[in-house]
Amino acid sequence: MDLAAVLLVTSVLLVFAFLLLTVSLMRLRGTTRELQAALDDESGARDRAALLLAIASAVNSSLALEEVLNVALTHAGRIMGAVAGAMYLVTQDKAEMHREAEYNLTHRARGAIRKLDEEPVHTAITAMRPLVVKLDERTAPGIEGGGHPQHVLVVPVQRSGQLMGAMELYLNAWRELTEDQADLLNGVASEAAIAIRHAQLFQAQEENALTDELTKLPNRRALAQRFLQEMQRARRHHNAIAFLMIDLDHFKLVNDTYGHLNGDAVLAELASILVTGARESDVCARYGGEEFGMILHETTEPGARTLAERIRAKVAAATFPGGLKLTISIGVAATDEPALFTTLMERADQALYAAKQGGRNQVRVADMKAPAKQQQHSAPSQT
Repeated sequence: MDLAAVLLVTSVLLVFAFLLLTVSLMRLRGTTRELQAALDDESGARDRAALLLAIASAVNSSLALEEVLNVALTHAGRIMGAVAGAMYLVTQDKAEMHREAEYNLTHRARGAIRKLDEEPVHTAITAMRPLVVKLDERTAPGIEGGGHPQHVLVVPVQRSGQLMGAMELYLNAWRELTEDQADLLNGVASEAAIAIRHAQLFQAQEENALTDELTKLPNRRALAQRFLQEMQRARRHHNAIAFLMIDLDHFKLVNDTYGHLNGDAVLAELASILVTGARESDVCARYGGEEFGMILHETTEPGARTLAERIRAKVAAATFPGGLKLTISIGVAATDEPALFTTLMERADQALYAAKQGGRNQVRVADMKAPAKQQQHSAPSQT
């Protein structure tokens, strides 16, 4: 074989080898990409699992319902970069949800109640999956930084197929959810549902310990806790606050004449009258025996006096178990001076004493400007 033939054969072999090498490299590059994609997926799955584990740990770190709701909501909002958020819980025996937690919303923002058969929640809770929904002016809440969001990501919160509530994550613009984002939000909602249920059970136990068994009103311990909260809120918002001390006149005579069972029925009926006579925002509690207390937030002295008179007249017009006609005496104390908030109960009690001494079935208002031990009570407004 001459030299030219040898060179030709060699060239052909080299080209063939080069082609084989190229094909092998292409296959190797494809395999590498597949491996990298698989590693990325695995890494993403690990990141999502780690995030869900962190969220699960956070939402289950407390049995306080408010804290559980806030933690779940803020984590979900951070995942989606939401400008604001709200957490709603289903109201028992009602086809609606109430906003129980929020962040970056204006005070008393629109949308405090969501009807289950109306947008923006209806489509998402029907599909039982996270969905981005357009908001209208009627349903869009105000954002602290100004303006109203045009879109909201609704994330249903369910447990064992039962709707417990929903998260609303407010967005600056429309966006399509990726499958990973939807899975992650569903995971957050599932963890939140478990923690919410545990917190609700704990809250129910706490409420039983803070509820008067006979009247089903808050007891004295609960009244003290709520009064502390209302004082803090009044200080924060620079509002007035009032307290009513209410006593059923001649209740000992009722017990002695008609028996304690009838006396219990009278107290339960009085509790019902007080609740219906008060405003929804007021706190009515059984203070002890035949005495009841009522916290009136954002209420000045004239408003407290008017409400007390209305309640007194309502009781006087009622017929109690056993056909009894009974009356109450009320002591009123109100102020917008934060330094005097802690004296309201004492001043109301002193005013009640003056009402009892003055003949009962009347309202007396404490003079908050007078020293506590030397104050003079106003004349009876009703005898």
